[in-house]
Amino acid sequence: MKVTINDVSMDFAPGTSVIDAVFAAGYDVPYFCSQEYMSPIGACRMCLARVGAPRKDREGNWILDEETGEPKIFYFPNMMATCTTQVMEGMVVDTLSDDVKRVQNGMVEFTLINHPLDCPVCDKGGACELQDRAYEYGTGESRFVFDKRHQEKHHPLSEVITLDRERCIHCKRCVRYFEEVPGDGVLDFIERGGHTYIGTLEDGLPSNFTGNITDICPVGALLDTTSRFRGRNWEYDHTRSTGMDDAGGSAIVIDARTGRIERIKGALNPEVNKTWIDDGTRFGHEYVDADDRLRSPLVRKDGELVPATWEEAAQVVRDRLGGLSGKDIGIALRADATLEEGVAAKALAEALGTGQLDHAPRPAASVVPQQAPATLTDLATADAIFVVGDVTEEVPIADLRIKDALKGVTPPEMMAHGVPIADLRLKEHPVFHRERLSVAAPYRVDLMKHAGRTASYPAGGEAALFAALQAIAEAQDAKAEDAEAAAVQLDDGQRAALGMSLADAEALVRGLREADNAVVVIGGFVLATRAAAAAAATFAKAVGAKQLILGPMANSYGLELLHVGPSHDRYAYPGMLEGARALILSNLDPAQDPDVRATLEQKDFLVVHDLFLTETAKIADVVLPARSVYERDGTTVNLEGRFLPLQAAPVDAGESEDFVGVVGALGDALGQRLEGRSVRSARRVLRKRFELDPAELGPSGELYRPKGRPAPRVSIRSDEAVGGNVLVTPSMLRVEYLERNPHLLALSGGSRLRVNPADAAQHGLGDGEAVSLRVGGVVRRARVRLDAGVPAGLMLLPTLPEQPVGLAHADLATLTRDERELEVAG
Repeated sequence: MKVTINDVSMDFAPGTSVIDAVFAAGYDVPYFCSQEYMSPIGACRMCLARVGAPRKDREGNWILDEETGEPKIFYFPNMMATCTTQVMEGMVVDTLSDDVKRVQNGMVEFTLINHPLDCPVCDKGGACELQDRAYEYGTGESRFVFDKRHQEKHHPLSEVITLDRERCIHCKRCVRYFEEVPGDGVLDFIERGGHTYIGTLEDGLPSNFTGNITDICPVGALLDTTSRFRGRNWEYDHTRSTGMDDAGGSAIVIDARTGRIERIKGALNPEVNKTWIDDGTRFGHEYVDADDRLRSPLVRKDGELVPATWEEAAQVVRDRLGGLSGKDIGIALRADATLEEGVAAKALAEALGTGQLDHAPRPAASVVPQQAPATLTDLATADAIFVVGDVTEEVPIADLRIKDALKGVTPPEMMAHGVPIADLRLKEHPVFHRERLSVAAPYRVDLMKHAGRTASYPAGGEAALFAALQAIAEAQDAKAEDAEAAAVQLDDGQRAALGMSLADAEALVRGLREADNAVVVIGGFVLATRAAAAAAATFAKAVGAKQLILGPMANSYGLELLHVGPSHDRYAYPGMLEGARALILSNLDPAQDPDVRATLEQKDFLVVHDLFLTETAKIADVVLPARSVYERDGTTVNLEGRFLPLQAAPVDAGESEDFVGVVGALGDALGQRLEGRSVRSARRVLRKRFELDPAELGPSGELYRPKGRPAPRVSIRSDEAVGGNVLVTPSMLRVEYLERNPHLLALSGGSRLRVNPADAAQHGLGDGEAVSLRVGGVVRRARVRLDAGVPAGLMLLPTLPEQPVGLAHADLATLTRDERELEVAG
């Protein structure tokens, strides 16, 4: 439909908001309350404009202007909020007249009546929407000389969010965000008129996605506590990159100042995370600046690790490896290494003549499905979703895309100015279509409160769960072909495996089969065994659903796609720890297991590349300082197979290098020009391998679909049997760095050992007590949390890179109070 904005006429699709029409035409109107991906409500009244439209008479003909003969424009009697007004055929919009400017100026003045005007000391100074609007649309003078409203300042909404109520302009972005995006109604307006303020529940902000309100707050009312008073916006170096805390691949902006990361913000990627990120990604960066970070190489001399240059360290590695056969050397990377680091590792393995190359953690089953995986857009537009696992902790952005699907509103089409500012299809207080979602897990997970059907199956019973669902699908097929076929019959074991009623299970299968776009989301519990993963794939195919597999770490998909793996199963990471005579380990710490530590101490040579002096680094012969994920240039591949760019932030990391730099130094020492000796060199290999150029990736990345089926991979386990009394669960927080992230540590209370109250009483454990326990060989320290939702006889503990998701055996005889923690507490 044709719309005229000032002197520009354009065609717009029905349902377009007037504010988006104004921006598309190249003009501007001020606004505070509107926000991309949230409902328009017209609360701030800043986007007012003069709006008119033609009318038809009773016969359906346009009423014509007597002078021009054109359809007569009838203007609304009052200025209209353009964010809540829909375009009409022949509409005329005026944003430039004196009347419009006067009204907009008046709204700026009203907004500033009680605003403290403390711009010189406000963290938002220089990046404040109110400052910008006051400069563009205000007069620069105030007619109000009375004392302004005073309210509580520096009010902690949580350990990571601080609210200044005096600065709040009541735009309601934060309130609507919690209601509409994560679906957690935890903020609201309290009181009325000039006494109105934003308040929360007594238990703070019980959500995994609280930090996004600091991004969308137009003023300095909501601030990231980790970066308060650390600098002004123009003093930061803003680096767009990709989050590497999970397999989602969310777009982020790294704000650094004087060589230190001050904050992480969400960036726009409409295909992945829109503009949202989880709290683990946002607040989990403080470890990078820890005092005990390694900043130069260390070489063992006379039994002690002493500082050395990179040339000296590389020379020691060359000399010590020179006396070993290539097949005796193992190389392992952590699965958040970039593709370029993977290329470098493969080149080093080839130069040393070893087939012992792997990345870890690597689950028993492949994270690259035989068929093209579902995309996050597929997930956001699905009309039936079945989740097995704890997606909120495993890949948090997938949680938010699932809730997009529950709202039933497809992602908006991009406009000339980007994401529509006011999508009129979105409504305040949205209704979530819970019937579209089914969630199954061994314990109660957060996403279950939004699901129409839930199942709590026995831990380790994923293969049995999918086998029972497959039996139901086959029975329904038989019934469809023959009306006389027997009804679904399951034995007691199959019914127990479902974790839900037979009627719910039948409805689940039927809903997936009848859906136009069904998605089965597979988490780490399923990937822990090949049998469960195979059963899940068979079931997804039977009901015609796409699979979305949640890999254990940021680049699990990419490193498997690149075939950064061993030539034989005995050379996989667990095998090389046992069998190799020399090891090069990057960002892995297997010595947390005392038995593995004893094995490593017997190795001929051990090289560790890491950020900190870990348990493994303490016994190494050479320790090389590593770059954090924020300091690397490179490429990663997220869970949907999307290649995404990483860009290094200007952080003072001393002499640290990524694994590309390690291989470059070792190649120089070996006298060889290895592929992967630099990011540029590695990208030449990637261009040939994948037929795309990582250096030319756009902000949204690029989906990759290999020709033919993925190559078979070498398995890491031969024994599919699982069991144990501890379930290692996904965690949004990177537990290995948690104690070096003080704000996240205060927010979470540290690593939690979740125990059923009856089991806690049996073992003499009290809520909040610090304990030490050997789980699967790894000595874990955690704080007890009593949780009636934990199945009796089972304890829950968050994952580590060295301890992937799944069942594990804990030696309860080693369960003791953590004396070191008690000393600190005392």
